[in-house]
Amino acid sequence: MFRSSGYFFIGLLGLTLLAFWNTYVAIFPGNFDPYTHIHAALMLAWFALLIAQPFLIRGDRRRIHRALGKLSYGLVPAIVIATALLAHQRIASVPLEALDETAKFFFLPPGMMALFVFAYALAIIHRKTAALHARYMMCTFLAAVDPVVGRLVAFYGPPLPDDRYAQLVSYLVCVGALGALIIRERHQRAGRTAFPTMLVATTIVFGLFFTWAHTASWVDLTRWYRGLPIT
Repeated sequence: MFRSSGYFFIGLLGLTLLAFWNTYVAIFPGNFDPYTHIHAALMLAWFALLIAQPFLIRGDRRRIHRALGKLSYGLVPAIVIATALLAHQRIASVPLEALDETAKFFFLPPGMMALFVFAYALAIIHRKTAALHARYMMCTFLAAVDPVVGRLVAFYGPPLPDDRYAQLVSYLVCVGALGALIIRERHQRAGRTAFPTMLVATTIVFGLFFTWAHTASWVDLTRWYRGLPIT
């Protein structure tokens, strides 16, 4: 399965392009700030890595696989920094009087990035245990579920009674995917702890969105971050 996961990531890349088609891809380069382009380029590089690595293992090109893997040591911190800067730029563009209402949605970029870094860190920690390494690396896709599903629902789905329903759909997609993998792997002797671990992490992140992100303390933190002179 994991040797063929490159096909899954090709499909996910296609859905990502569709999700961002109206707001970015179709109007590229558009009148976007540089943070948007940098973030998009880095995420495209990550997709390329996720697509290439399983095929390299499948073709027994392990030396190239390891060399490309080392590139992630620089790529992942760059993605984190670019995401933080893009989020700051987006928050700074919101009028201060509107921040109380919109602050909850600014939890999503750091929340998804936390999932991404958590899965990646576990993949690196277990890099010498192929079964765990492959599964955790695959789980970095969870960070893409909400931005992709949220836009697909908004642009191509029926109107929702509440904006937060998109995040509920995203969470259910994550639970469905991880649940299916857990059931599929229930008899595996190696690596089967990865998906339950990521299910717990995903539930925590989305749980914080539906709770803490709607509190005054999160609004205060968002206001503080908005005031930092970083973009």
